[in-house]
Amino acid sequence: MKKLVAAVSVAGLLVAGGASVAAAAGPGQGGQGGRGHAAIRAAGQSAAATIGISPEELRSQIRSGKTVAQIATDHGVDPKTVVNAIVTALTQEIDQKAAAGTIDANRAAQAKQKLPDVANRFVNDTKPRRRVRVLKDAVQAAAKEIGVSTSDLKDARKSGKSIAQVAQEHGKSADDVVNAIVKAATSDVDQAVKDGKVNSQKADQIKKNLPQRAKQLVDRVPQRGSSSTPSTTSGATPGTQ
Repeated sequence: MKKLVAAVSVAGLLVAGGASVAAAAGPGQGGQGGRGHAAIRAAGQSAAATIGISPEELRSQIRSGKTVAQIATDHGVDPKTVVNAIVTALTQEIDQKAAAGTIDANRAAQAKQKLPDVANRFVNDTKPRRRVRVLKDAVQAAAKEIGVSTSDLKDARKSGKSIAQVAQEHGKSADDVVNAIVKAATSDVDQAVKDGKVNSQKADQIKKNLPQRAKQLVDRVPQRGSSSTPSTTSGATPGTQ
């Protein structure tokens, strides 16, 4: 299993205090990527385009500790221009959802009313926020315990089988697989502490929840055609994809 990774979230402020915005502009259905993923992506891409850099460069500079406003200023762009561009982008996202009947007019109006404040905080207050993907490579650990390849396990999950079902077919109990995932993830958490990516208190909290989260992953029956794992991080997902 690979080492735990630290990711930068530019999504937190877009969602926090503006959940209706993220929900209204986000995908019509839930699932991997989560509610508001489209809104976060639109905000990040709009900010990057307005500043004149790539979304990847925007993420990189946020990781270095800068706000979107500071990045804009460094490139000779007024942060207010970025705020306005994000409002425009998210307004379009919401209008598209309303036109498609995904959200009703009242919900759309409420979301759009919050856009200026949400966009302003996104631009001026976004800070790097570390998160640890504690079950990032859980499928690999599960496959090793079951005795199958990772690709075979992913294929089985795409066909609609849970990891527990695959384990049973190969003479392994679900508990064996859960324990293997917890063991591997615990090792990663400990390494993250050594690397300074997470403090010991946070590590203890993460490890306390590992058995439950691993069991949920093992027992979960995925939708056909999807082998993705459920959310396995201690923070939100990166926004500027």
